[in-house]
Amino acid sequence: MAEESKLKECSYFLVRYVPDAAREEFLNIGLFVHSPEEEFLDCLFTDDFHRIRRFHGQADMELLRELQPYFEQQIQEHEHDLAGYIREMQESYSNLIQVTTPRACLLSAPQAQMQDLFERYVGARLSGPPKQDTRMRIKQRVTDAFKRHGIFDHRLFEKRIPAEQWTQKGDPFCFDFGYRPLPIAGKPNGHIKLIHALPLGRDNQAVKALRWTFDKVLETEPAGLTVVHEHLTDAHDVIVRSSQSILENERIELVSISHVDEYAQSVRRELQM
Repeated sequence: MAEESKLKECSYFLVRYVPDAAREEFLNIGLFVHSPEEEFLDCLFTDDFHRIRRFHGQADMELLRELQPYFEQQIQEHEHDLAGYIREMQESYSNLIQVTTPRACLLSAPQAQMQDLFERYVGARLSGPPKQDTRMRIKQRVTDAFKRHGIFDHRLFEKRIPAEQWTQKGDPFCFDFGYRPLPIAGKPNGHIKLIHALPLGRDNQAVKALRWTFDKVLETEPAGLTVVHEHLTDAHDVIVRSSQSILENERIELVSISHVDEYAQSVRRELQM
Protein backbone atom coordinates (compact mmCIF):
# COMPACT_ATOMS: atom_id res chain seq x y z
CA MET A 1 0.00 0.00 0.00
CA ALA A 2 0.98 3.61 -0.59
CA GLU A 3 2.24 5.85 2.18
CA GLU A 4 -0.10 8.31 3.83
CA SER A 5 -1.00 11.31 1.69
CA LYS A 6 1.40 14.24 1.78
CA LEU A 7 0.32 17.70 2.86
CA LYS A 8 -1.82 19.52 0.31
CA GLU A 9 -2.31 23.24 -0.18
CA CYS A 10 -5.86 23.88 0.97
CA SER A 11 -7.92 26.78 2.24
CA TYR A 12 -10.70 27.24 4.76
CA PHE A 13 -13.11 30.07 5.32
CA LEU A 14 -15.65 30.81 8.02
CA VAL A 15 -19.35 31.62 7.88
CA ARG A 16 -20.45 34.27 10.36
CA TYR A 17 -23.83 35.23 11.74
CA VAL A 18 -24.00 39.03 11.92
CA PRO A 19 -27.40 40.22 13.21
CA ASP A 20 -26.31 43.88 13.45
CA ALA A 21 -23.45 44.92 11.18
CA ALA A 22 -23.25 48.37 12.80
CA ARG A 23 -22.24 46.81 16.13
CA GLU A 24 -19.48 44.77 14.41
CA GLU A 25 -20.40 41.72 16.48
CA PHE A 26 -20.56 38.27 14.97
CA LEU A 27 -20.70 34.58 15.80
CA ASN A 28 -18.88 31.92 13.77
CA ILE A 29 -21.49 29.35 12.76
CA GLY A 30 -19.91 27.42 9.89
CA LEU A 31 -16.77 26.49 8.00
CA PHE A 32 -15.82 25.48 4.45
CA VAL A 33 -12.70 23.55 3.44
CA HIS A 34 -11.41 23.59 -0.14
CA SER A 35 -8.73 21.38 -1.70
CA PRO A 36 -8.06 22.43 -5.32
CA GLU A 37 -5.78 19.43 -5.86
CA GLU A 38 -8.54 16.97 -5.02
CA GLU A 39 -11.40 19.16 -6.32
CA PHE A 40 -12.95 18.93 -2.89
CA LEU A 41 -15.20 21.44 -1.15
CA ASP A 42 -17.26 20.69 1.92
CA CYS A 43 -19.01 22.59 4.68
CA LEU A 44 -19.92 22.10 8.30
CA PHE A 45 -22.38 24.20 10.30
CA THR A 46 -23.14 24.39 13.99
CA ASP A 47 -26.13 22.58 15.44
CA ASP A 48 -25.80 24.33 18.81
CA PHE A 49 -28.77 26.62 18.34
CA HIS A 50 -29.02 27.43 22.06
CA ARG A 51 -25.63 29.14 21.70
CA ILE A 52 -26.94 31.20 18.80
CA ARG A 53 -30.09 32.08 20.76
CA ARG A 54 -27.92 33.30 23.66
CA PHE A 55 -25.97 35.47 21.23
CA HIS A 56 -29.09 36.85 19.54
CA GLY A 57 -32.51 36.18 21.03
CA GLN A 58 -34.38 37.05 17.82
CA ALA A 59 -32.36 34.76 15.55
CA ASP A 60 -34.27 33.05 12.71
CA MET A 61 -33.72 29.43 13.74
CA GLU A 62 -35.49 28.01 10.70
CA LEU A 63 -33.09 29.84 8.40
CA LEU A 64 -30.04 28.75 10.38
CA ARG A 65 -31.11 25.10 10.49
CA GLU A 66 -31.38 25.05 6.69
CA LEU A 67 -27.84 26.34 6.05
CA GLN A 68 -26.16 22.91 6.18
CA PRO A 69 -28.45 21.16 3.63
CA TYR A 70 -28.65 24.31 1.50
CA PHE A 71 -24.87 24.64 1.07
CA GLU A 72 -24.42 20.89 0.60
CA GLN A 73 -26.81 21.12 -2.35
CA GLN A 74 -25.08 24.23 -3.69
CA ILE A 75 -21.70 22.48 -3.63
CA GLN A 76 -23.08 19.59 -5.66
CA GLU A 77 -24.68 21.94 -8.19
CA HIS A 78 -21.43 23.91 -8.64
CA GLU A 79 -19.09 20.93 -8.64
CA HIS A 80 -17.87 21.70 -12.17
CA ASP A 81 -16.45 25.06 -10.98
CA LEU A 82 -15.77 25.03 -7.24
CA ALA A 83 -13.30 27.93 -7.39
CA GLY A 84 -15.89 30.04 -9.19
CA TYR A 85 -18.52 29.17 -6.60
CA ILE A 86 -16.19 30.23 -3.79
CA ARG A 87 -15.70 33.61 -5.49
CA GLU A 88 -19.46 33.89 -5.88
CA MET A 89 -19.97 33.28 -2.17
CA GLN A 90 -17.49 36.02 -1.26
CA GLU A 91 -19.57 38.47 -3.28
CA SER A 92 -23.04 37.24 -2.31
CA TYR A 93 -22.93 36.87 1.47
CA SER A 94 -22.19 40.15 3.21
CA ASN A 95 -25.26 40.91 5.35
CA LEU A 96 -26.89 38.65 7.98
CA ILE A 97 -24.76 35.72 6.81
CA GLN A 98 -21.18 36.63 5.95
CA VAL A 99 -18.34 34.58 4.46
CA THR A 100 -14.73 35.41 5.29
CA THR A 101 -11.93 35.41 2.74
CA PRO A 102 -10.18 32.02 2.35
CA ARG A 103 -7.20 31.33 4.61
CA ALA A 104 -4.41 29.04 3.39
CA CYS A 105 -3.58 25.84 5.25
CA LEU A 106 -1.77 22.54 4.68
CA LEU A 107 -3.80 19.37 5.20
CA SER A 108 -3.09 15.71 4.55
CA ALA A 109 -6.75 14.63 4.64
CA PRO A 110 -9.10 17.61 4.08
CA GLN A 111 -12.32 15.83 4.95
CA ALA A 112 -11.02 14.16 8.10
CA GLN A 113 -9.29 17.31 9.34
CA MET A 114 -12.26 19.59 8.67
CA GLN A 115 -13.76 18.50 12.00
CA ASP A 116 -10.65 19.68 13.86
CA LEU A 117 -10.74 23.06 12.13
CA PHE A 118 -14.44 23.36 12.90
CA GLU A 119 -13.94 22.70 16.60
CA ARG A 120 -11.09 25.20 16.71
CA TYR A 121 -12.89 28.10 15.03
CA VAL A 122 -16.61 27.38 15.49
CA GLY A 123 -17.10 24.90 18.34
CA ALA A 124 -18.21 21.34 18.95
CA ARG A 125 -21.24 19.94 17.15
CA LEU A 126 -23.79 18.49 19.57
CA SER A 127 -24.62 15.62 17.22
CA GLY A 128 -21.02 14.98 16.17
CA PRO A 129 -19.76 14.85 12.57
CA PRO A 130 -22.44 15.01 9.84
CA LYS A 131 -23.52 11.90 7.96
CA GLN A 132 -21.25 10.73 5.16
CA ASP A 133 -24.10 10.93 2.68
CA THR A 134 -23.23 13.78 0.34
CA ARG A 135 -21.60 13.14 -3.00
CA MET A 136 -18.53 15.20 -2.09
CA ARG A 137 -17.92 13.27 1.15
CA ILE A 138 -18.36 9.91 -0.53
CA LYS A 139 -16.03 10.93 -3.35
CA GLN A 140 -13.37 12.08 -0.88
CA ARG A 141 -13.47 8.75 0.96
CA VAL A 142 -13.14 6.90 -2.34
CA THR A 143 -10.16 9.11 -3.24
CA ASP A 144 -8.54 8.39 0.13
CA ALA A 145 -9.02 4.63 -0.35
CA PHE A 146 -7.47 4.68 -3.83
CA LYS A 147 -4.50 6.58 -2.42
CA ARG A 148 -4.07 4.17 0.47
CA HIS A 149 -3.95 1.25 -1.96
CA GLY A 150 -1.55 2.97 -4.37
CA ILE A 151 -4.09 3.21 -7.21
CA PHE A 152 -4.66 6.94 -7.46
CA ASP A 153 -1.40 7.75 -9.29
CA HIS A 154 -1.25 4.59 -11.40
CA ARG A 155 -0.52 5.42 -15.04
CA LEU A 156 -3.68 3.65 -16.23
CA PHE A 157 -5.98 5.19 -13.61
CA GLU A 158 -7.84 8.25 -14.92
CA LYS A 159 -9.59 11.05 -13.03
CA ARG A 160 -12.46 13.29 -14.12
CA ILE A 161 -13.37 11.55 -17.36
CA PRO A 162 -15.47 13.93 -19.50
CA ALA A 163 -18.80 12.48 -20.58
CA GLU A 164 -18.91 14.68 -23.68
CA GLN A 165 -16.91 12.09 -25.61
CA TRP A 166 -20.03 9.90 -25.42
CA THR A 167 -22.86 12.42 -25.06
CA GLN A 168 -22.47 15.84 -26.68
CA LYS A 169 -19.82 18.54 -26.85
CA GLY A 170 -20.00 20.89 -23.91
CA ASP A 171 -21.56 18.37 -21.50
CA PRO A 172 -20.05 19.39 -18.12
CA PHE A 173 -20.54 15.99 -16.50
CA CYS A 174 -17.44 13.97 -15.63
CA PHE A 175 -17.16 10.47 -14.24
CA ASP A 176 -14.97 10.57 -11.13
CA PHE A 177 -12.55 7.81 -12.12
CA GLY A 178 -11.96 5.11 -14.69
CA TYR A 179 -9.49 2.53 -15.98
CA ARG A 180 -9.08 -0.24 -18.51
CA PRO A 181 -7.96 -3.55 -17.00
CA LEU A 182 -4.73 -4.84 -18.49
CA PRO A 183 -5.18 -7.68 -21.01
CA ILE A 184 -4.72 -11.19 -19.68
CA ALA A 185 -3.57 -14.07 -21.88
CA GLY A 186 -6.53 -16.04 -23.15
CA LYS A 187 -9.01 -13.27 -22.33
CA PRO A 188 -10.22 -10.32 -24.44
CA ASN A 189 -8.86 -6.84 -23.71
CA GLY A 190 -10.72 -5.16 -20.89
CA HIS A 191 -13.35 -2.54 -21.65
CA ILE A 192 -13.41 0.76 -19.80
CA LYS A 193 -14.61 0.64 -16.21
CA LEU A 194 -16.01 3.87 -14.82
CA ILE A 195 -16.37 4.78 -11.15
CA HIS A 196 -18.64 7.46 -9.72
CA ALA A 197 -19.60 8.51 -6.19
CA LEU A 198 -23.29 9.16 -5.64
CA PRO A 199 -25.65 9.06 -2.64
CA LEU A 200 -28.74 6.92 -3.12
CA GLY A 201 -30.80 8.35 -0.29
CA ARG A 202 -31.04 11.95 -1.46
CA ASP A 203 -32.76 13.48 -4.50
CA ASN A 204 -32.63 10.77 -7.15
CA GLN A 205 -32.60 13.23 -10.06
CA ALA A 206 -28.81 12.91 -10.05
CA VAL A 207 -29.21 9.13 -10.16
CA LYS A 208 -31.46 9.43 -13.21
CA ALA A 209 -28.96 11.74 -14.92
CA LEU A 210 -26.13 9.28 -14.25
CA ARG A 211 -28.12 6.38 -15.68
CA TRP A 212 -28.92 8.40 -18.83
CA THR A 213 -25.25 9.32 -19.26
CA PHE A 214 -24.08 5.76 -18.84
CA ASP A 215 -26.64 4.56 -21.38
CA LYS A 216 -24.99 6.95 -23.85
CA VAL A 217 -21.62 5.37 -23.07
CA LEU A 218 -23.03 1.90 -23.77
CA GLU A 219 -24.39 3.07 -27.11
CA THR A 220 -20.79 3.77 -28.15
CA GLU A 221 -18.71 1.02 -26.57
CA PRO A 222 -18.79 -1.79 -23.99
CA ALA A 223 -18.27 -0.36 -20.50
CA GLY A 224 -18.80 -1.02 -16.83
CA LEU A 225 -19.88 1.38 -14.11
CA THR A 226 -19.46 1.15 -10.35
CA VAL A 227 -21.46 3.52 -8.18
CA VAL A 228 -20.02 4.01 -4.70
CA HIS A 229 -22.75 5.15 -2.33
CA GLU A 230 -23.26 5.99 1.32
CA HIS A 231 -23.66 3.34 4.02
CA LEU A 232 -27.38 2.58 3.97
CA THR A 233 -29.03 2.46 7.38
CA ASP A 234 -32.50 1.91 5.91
CA ALA A 235 -32.46 -0.20 2.76
CA HIS A 236 -36.26 0.12 2.54
CA ASP A 237 -36.21 3.91 2.29
CA VAL A 238 -38.41 5.00 -0.62
CA ILE A 239 -35.74 7.18 -2.26
CA VAL A 240 -33.06 4.50 -1.80
CA ARG A 241 -35.22 1.80 -3.37
CA SER A 242 -36.11 4.14 -6.24
CA SER A 243 -32.43 4.94 -6.85
CA GLN A 244 -31.48 1.27 -6.79
CA SER A 245 -34.23 0.51 -9.29
CA ILE A 246 -33.05 3.27 -11.64
CA LEU A 247 -29.48 1.94 -11.56
CA GLU A 248 -30.40 -1.69 -12.16
CA ASN A 249 -28.29 -2.70 -15.13
CA GLU A 250 -26.06 -5.68 -15.78
CA ARG A 251 -23.02 -3.40 -16.02
CA ILE A 252 -23.75 -1.20 -13.00
CA GLU A 253 -22.33 -2.37 -9.70
CA LEU A 254 -23.32 -0.77 -6.38
CA VAL A 255 -20.65 -0.60 -3.67
CA SER A 256 -21.25 0.78 -0.19
CA ILE A 257 -18.63 3.20 1.10
CA SER A 258 -18.19 0.83 4.03
CA HIS A 259 -16.70 -1.71 1.56
CA VAL A 260 -14.56 0.74 -0.41
CA ASP A 261 -11.26 -0.81 0.70
CA GLU A 262 -12.28 -4.25 -0.57
CA TYR A 263 -13.37 -2.62 -3.82
CA ALA A 264 -10.04 -0.80 -4.12
CA GLN A 265 -8.22 -4.11 -3.74
CA SER A 266 -10.24 -5.55 -6.64
CA VAL A 267 -9.19 -2.59 -8.81
CA ARG A 268 -5.56 -3.25 -7.85
CA ARG A 269 -5.89 -6.81 -9.06
CA GLU A 270 -7.36 -5.76 -12.38
CA LEU A 271 -4.51 -3.30 -12.85
CA GLN A 272 -2.14 -6.17 -12.01
CA MET A 273 -0.48 -4.19 -9.24
